[in-house]
Amino acid sequence: MERLYDVDAYKKAFSAVVVDVYGGEHATLWVALDKTAFFPEQGGQEADRGYLDEFSVLDVQVKYGKIWHQVDMMSEPLANPFHEGNCIYCVVDWENRFRNMQMHTGEHIFSGLVHSTYGYDNVGFHLSSRTATMDYNGKLTGDQLHELEMEANRIIAANRPVRAWYPTEDELATLTYRSKKEIDGPLRLVEIEGVDLCACCAPHVRLTGEVGCFKIIGWENYKGGVRVSYRCGFRAMEDYDARLSLLTKLSQVLSVKPEELGDAVEKLAEERKKLAYDLVAKERAIIRSRIEAMAEADRKAVTDGTADNKPADDGRIAKAFVLFLTDADASVLRYAVDEMKARYAGTVCAMVRIGADGAKDGTNPEGDGPAVWRYLIEQDGGDVRPWQQKLREQFGAKGGGPNNSVQGSVTASEASIRALLEEIPG
Repeated sequence: MERLYDVDAYKKAFSAVVVDVYGGEHATLWVALDKTAFFPEQGGQEADRGYLDEFSVLDVQVKYGKIWHQVDMMSEPLANPFHEGNCIYCVVDWENRFRNMQMHTGEHIFSGLVHSTYGYDNVGFHLSSRTATMDYNGKLTGDQLHELEMEANRIIAANRPVRAWYPTEDELATLTYRSKKEIDGPLRLVEIEGVDLCACCAPHVRLTGEVGCFKIIGWENYKGGVRVSYRCGFRAMEDYDARLSLLTKLSQVLSVKPEELGDAVEKLAEERKKLAYDLVAKERAIIRSRIEAMAEADRKAVTDGTADNKPADDGRIAKAFVLFLTDADASVLRYAVDEMKARYAGTVCAMVRIGADGAKDGTNPEGDGPAVWRYLIEQDGGDVRPWQQKLREQFGAKGGGPNNSVQGSVTASEASIRALLEEIPG
């Protein structure tokens, strides 16, 4: 099979003869041609898209020694032209192809600079319409990445030639080039004049100026090195447009100039932090009041003789206590349990609802359907594992901890949990 993209990366349309066909899943066919300008998925880059006759090409893969084009047979209600010996008119999605060329050549420029400046190798590359990342086997700081980015753009602006070719064995013996893996068979090299020489099978632009620009949009530590996300050319413009649109929207919502957004967001973050602190303080005050009111009622019942339990030696109330909190944050669990333990000598259990009740659909008029609860159960010097075991057996609760303190989550109605826990001696 003749690989037209090897000879001319700018070839957009061509005619080819069908040499093989086999059926695929979901109303698709895989078609092999005697020649193709469609670049198959290779070297970390996704396959080209386009059309064979009027049928959409969904994927292109190298299998069984041939390049196969996956064709969507449901895209048009047309007669099937894919029979061995038929001549097919083919069109590559040029906009997608050229953007991939910009991105891939940009990667070579940047990886060449990383290698020549710091000696790191590109050990991973992923390019699709949705993502573009480069992995290096050494760490780089933000300042180092910024300087490499600036130098990459200087090379792009210099409009240096880009050459792709298959060197002879004698020529290859004199060349030093980068390669992510050992290559069997003919070796194709891509050279960016004065910048990089790398083994590569993908289409590239002819001049670095066609890359347009190179922009890093993020990086992270990855497998002992660094993973860099980037955009080039038209995709960099799309990314810039999306970010500018977001900044404009935020500027309008906050009624500040774009250049004042940083200060405005910092102010909002501080206000949110204060509100969150105030909310927790109010939640704790409410919880403390509820517990104190119930404890006072229990003390009075002991004094009046209407309750069987007696005060503990330390003055606390010798009984179990369960508190359900339906409008609080799970972060108050610890506080609630500590407040309960200060007043009750038995097992104490705090449950905070973190998921909504079941729907009120007529079969559940009180709205007491299953809800998701976070819980913390403790008893000083006691064993609360029977409580955990009951919750696990009855409702499939998940969690654990030492004998005197267990925490976890459970999905059930408040009424059913309350009824179950009341059966357990505290």
